[in-house]
Amino acid sequence: MLDQGGSLDSIYMIGVSLGAHISGFVGKMYNGSIGRITGLDPAGPLYNGKPPEERLHYSDAKFVDVVHTDIDALGYRENLGHIDFYPNGGTDQPGCPKTILSGSEYFKCDHQRSVFLYIASLNDSCSVMTFPCESYKDYRIGKCMDCQQFASLGCPVLGFYADKWKDYLVARNPPVTKAFFDTASAKPFCIFHSFVDFITLNAKPHSGYITIKLESSSGNVTESKLDQDAATFEQNKEVTLLAKFHQEFDDIAKVSLMFTTGSVIGPKYKLRVLRMRLRSSFDPEREMFCRYDFVLPENVEVDFLPIPCEKSNFFSSCCGENGEECSS
Repeated sequence: MLDQGGSLDSIYMIGVSLGAHISGFVGKMYNGSIGRITGLDPAGPLYNGKPPEERLHYSDAKFVDVVHTDIDALGYRENLGHIDFYPNGGTDQPGCPKTILSGSEYFKCDHQRSVFLYIASLNDSCSVMTFPCESYKDYRIGKCMDCQQFASLGCPVLGFYADKWKDYLVARNPPVTKAFFDTASAKPFCIFHSFVDFITLNAKPHSGYITIKLESSSGNVTESKLDQDAATFEQNKEVTLLAKFHQEFDDIAKVSLMFTTGSVIGPKYKLRVLRMRLRSSFDPEREMFCRYDFVLPENVEVDFLPIPCEKSNFFSSCCGENGEECSS
């Protein structure tokens, strides 16, 4: 290719499993001058713990992005590129078999998911949004939703278009970033994130889980179980939970909420909610929806019409912006 007039900067290598490390070896031969390497679940066995000269490394190209989908079996666990993506934490991928009874699919499904995620990224109808974070746990409890650090670029996206963040990522010292996110079980794999804020009035703290459903005016329904560690709801203190929906609705006609402690014995509790607010995790201009002063009996689904949040609402006028003046 070079003999025919091609430039090193224009070369883009995509390597799957062992092929990811082979791409790195080619990059080393040219002192990291090739344009880009994408590693799709680079092989872990025989490569975990090896020094950079014996595996893929971010210095092997001007931009190296890596997708890890099977770090507990066939894939490589640690950072290899300028940005390393860990869908669903990098381990069990949704839609893949959970037991060995499924035969060969049990062994290869997680490993191959990296390829299908990359292919899906070529479809402009659904960009898989990712969130730079220290750990998958921090992502799941909503600590890493703020992508203001990337200015106008917003949060990085997985796959072919990840190089839009190249300049920012390469300039980091060290130039290493981990990004976590969840996916759906089938293509195009997108998940849409929202924050759900609660301020409650119960005198005693209650710990539990919330499930939220959204229904569009056309009758379509999407649901999210806010399945991070059990949230603790304390009087007049705001709790923010991360919701992950398989669909995004421009018109929300109904919201349903259910509170549960997860216990099958003991008394049933009621959660007295002063304010519930639903807001986009990455678009501050998107309209927020609120509901005020209602009760969530345990294990009972409560439906209501969403109300656009206004600055001059009952909550802010009576209770202050952060609920500090509210009382039961």
